[in-house]
Amino acid sequence: FSGNSEIWACAKEVILCHILVVEPTYYAVHRWLHVPQNMKAMHGFHHLSINTLPTTSSCQNFYEHFIYIATFGPAFLVPFLVQRRQHWVVVGGYLLSFDIINAWGHTNVRIRNPLLTHKYSPLTYLFYTPEFHLGHHAYFQANYALFMPMWDAFFGTYREYKKKDSALLPKNQQDFVFIGHNGGLGHYFTCPEFNFYNLYDDYMRTWLPLKLELYIAHMIAQVYRLFFRFYYCSRFCVANDYVARCICLSRTPLDYMSPKKYDVVNGDIIKLIRQEYDRCGTRKFGLGNLNKMKQLNDGGREIARMVKEDPYLKDKKIRVWTGDTMTVASIFHQIADIPKLKSFFYIGAGGKVGTAVCELLVKTMPHLKIRIFSRNHFFDHPNISYSSDLSEMADYRVVLAGKILSGEMYHKALKGKTSVKTRYVLDYTVPALQIAALGERPENIQHLRVGLLKTRPNNPFLKGHYDVCMSHDENHIVPCHFGCLLNTINQRETDEVGDIALDNVEKLWQMTLARGFRNTDISYDED
Repeated sequence: FSGNSEIWACAKEVILCHILVVEPTYYAVHRWLHVPQNMKAMHGFHHLSINTLPTTSSCQNFYEHFIYIATFGPAFLVPFLVQRRQHWVVVGGYLLSFDIINAWGHTNVRIRNPLLTHKYSPLTYLFYTPEFHLGHHAYFQANYALFMPMWDAFFGTYREYKKKDSALLPKNQQDFVFIGHNGGLGHYFTCPEFNFYNLYDDYMRTWLPLKLELYIAHMIAQVYRLFFRFYYCSRFCVANDYVARCICLSRTPLDYMSPKKYDVVNGDIIKLIRQEYDRCGTRKFGLGNLNKMKQLNDGGREIARMVKEDPYLKDKKIRVWTGDTMTVASIFHQIADIPKLKSFFYIGAGGKVGTAVCELLVKTMPHLKIRIFSRNHFFDHPNISYSSDLSEMADYRVVLAGKILSGEMYHKALKGKTSVKTRYVLDYTVPALQIAALGERPENIQHLRVGLLKTRPNNPFLKGHYDVCMSHDENHIVPCHFGCLLNTINQRETDEVGDIALDNVEKLWQMTLARGFRNTDISYDED
């Protein structure tokens, strides 16, 4: 690299090369990427985002990255080859500036200053606005330029785009908060700050043992907690009138495994409720996953009690919801919709969700036989039987998993079986971890995540990024979260904690379907 005395000279050359080489090259390459076969093979992944956000700028197909490196690299390589000089500060500054400006173009905001938008302003063609690039994502065949729209104006592909004017909600409005937590090392990989490319994907495992992953995640959270108590996800709009968001405690599964930490975790939940009420006036709160664990707070009952006894919160009309009624509705219909189902094996039926699902199934499907994996007998019904032998799952075509078991338990259960009848393991545990023993079998056993609602892209009921950091696909949402959102728009003014109100299950399900959400689709082969 060159000496410090040549930094400014190198910077001028890089800027000039960006304008004269990178900008026109990118325009040509970008149009090439929109050739149908290239769009399908690479660039289409980036265009899955219609309503962009800053992280969209870094979401590309793996192979597309190499094309961009070849396109952007000349900005600092050409000056080096021609002038025989380059400085590392200039290279780093160019790459950082590039990412910031690229992210700016994906912010999905209105910039209507005449200096940047008027057709007679030179800046309109020399520097782009988020709406200019949003037009590319909306029209596909327009606004190909990188940062300088002049190339689209020159080649006739410039097209004005304006976001529709709509009534904006107050910037501090926050009607509902869904309280989550870290789910292990794989959960960090779904956060945009750590990994742009796994925002909408399954829970990622490494080659490390699960216990070691949990300890690493716990250590990261310990460091994070020195600076921040909570992790804030993006806000989103519900039914045009309400604003919701997810906020995660900086707690990991190890905190929920230790009874000594229960009071601390419950205390964190109360602190979050107090903070968000004080900051935004938020009164409605949902408890996600382990935050409503029976051992922790009796399915949310303890949190509701603590709120009512808190000197600051007791008169604020705070509502605490688990959303579990919606989870029951989703799981019940997922099982009830399986064609010609006569029996299934149920792992984890002892919780309140499993109990409610079984009660509904035996009531509405009198022919259905349920074999529950449990040492405890909590149902007395002729259609329900129990087993403490997990290997019996091999005798059932459908297995429903509502409890995380160790991989070793599954391996031991299936070891030595010459053949198994199991073809579908429907898993609504969170996170839904891979079960290696199923993949080792010669039979085609499908391990499928259920307890997950899906909708069409751009469903107006939910606007914004409600589906990130959850280890599932875009346009999906976990039922308990969605149930809390229904409580919000229905202006529910009672707590939803403890046992499931079975009378409300079908009513919530019909509301879900009316809003354009349904269970994930599963194709069952005829045996």
